[in-house]
Amino acid sequence: MPVRLVHALESYPRAFDIARSLGWKKAYDALYLAAAELEDAELLTVDGGMHDAARRLSIRATLVR
Repeated sequence: MPVRLVHALESYPRAFDIARSLGWKKAYDALYLAAAELEDAELLTVDGGMHDAARRLSIRATLVR
């Protein structure tokens, strides 16, 4: 599976918007969602809450168990 570095500065404004829209007090997890959205990539996560948030934002996501 290829790994690609995403330029963080492009992700920050979107991460703050995502965190705000989800009612999150911190944008840390929202950075993963922003990167997936900006790169039109699928988010792979073991976190059920993160998976649900991605689906609410129409970001492709797979919950890995």
